[in-house]
Amino acid sequence: MPVYKTYFKILRKLRTPLLIYTFMFIGLAYAMTANSSMGSEEYHTEKINTIIINEDGQNTLVDGFLNYLDQYVTVVEPGKNEDSIKDALFFGEAKYILTIPKGFSDSFLNNGSLKLSKEALPDSAEAMSLNTVIDNYFNLARVYLSNVPEINYDKLNSYIEANLSIEAKTVFDVEKKDSVTNANEFNEEYFNFMGYVIIAAFITGISMIMFSFNGLDIRRRHNASPISYRRMNLQLILANLIFVFGYLLLFILSGLILSKSRSITINLVLTWVNAAVFALTVLSVSYLIGIAVNSRKAIGALSTGLSLGVAFLSGMFVPQEYLGDKVLRAASFTPAYWYVKANHSLMSIPSFQWSEVSEAFRCMAIEIGFTIAFISLALVVSKRKRQQSV
Repeated sequence: MPVYKTYFKILRKLRTPLLIYTFMFIGLAYAMTANSSMGSEEYHTEKINTIIINEDGQNTLVDGFLNYLDQYVTVVEPGKNEDSIKDALFFGEAKYILTIPKGFSDSFLNNGSLKLSKEALPDSAEAMSLNTVIDNYFNLARVYLSNVPEINYDKLNSYIEANLSIEAKTVFDVEKKDSVTNANEFNEEYFNFMGYVIIAAFITGISMIMFSFNGLDIRRRHNASPISYRRMNLQLILANLIFVFGYLLLFILSGLILSKSRSITINLVLTWVNAAVFALTVLSVSYLIGIAVNSRKAIGALSTGLSLGVAFLSGMFVPQEYLGDKVLRAASFTPAYWYVKANHSLMSIPSFQWSEVSEAFRCMAIEIGFTIAFISLALVVSKRKRQQSV
């Protein structure tokens, strides 16, 4: 089988770009798995470096407020003059400057207009957080003063502290879903991105090899050889299928290894089927490019441009629900759109009734239709090329 052996000799020369695509994809998939959180993470308050300038002296209201503030701030000693205080804020030694003006307690208790002075860097997240903390304290104090007129200031502080000491435990639960749902989400993202790698790798590999076999000099030499076109094409078909399904099998096994669940479900098996159908579609496109294009540089440009363009357009990189209607309408004229749509459908179905899976199979049927169309075009182009070589 000389044609078969020559195919893989050429393929070995193309191993560098193919390995780059392979390791790039597996590396990104591994990073995606490693960065996904496994469990809940608690939110903890981080203390803010704060300069507190108390010009009002010690009194019951101020002392209670400063005791409450201790759990949110780390007090930074103020400088000897105003410039040194401003420098502390500018150089990041302090994130916040709080000044309690003289007479503030009397003004607050008598509904006066004197306010606290707050200084921070513009649009500071720390300032927003601390402003909320301070406002909570004094808003609650006003509520007690308005509704409990006979309250004394010692009890006021104790009531405020008791109220604000009630903690709400905040938990960001990033994995509240069951393991099957998490596995389906990983598989959908994995196989969607794999579609981009398949397009880029197959055009790089298959198109380059088909270009080598369809040069004018090669075709004329073949006319004088004892190998018929039928035998040559059968060997090329066999070699292409071995490369395509071998490459696909590598990614399927990688997906199983990288998946945290490592479980084989019906959803996953049907996704493999969809990936195999799409791989055949890309094979037919790559074959057509290889026999139709007259330059190796053009094939390299198509490998990069077509793979990225289709990936962005069809939803391989960005979920289809975030793409506009016009973009999706244009993407529907590519098989990649239907491949991604089938993946989403398969990973979202709750049960395997025909009404649930029919959408995915319809998408696969459209992919097969694209495959037939590309093969038909390739046969027409191949026939014209043979006639030119006579």
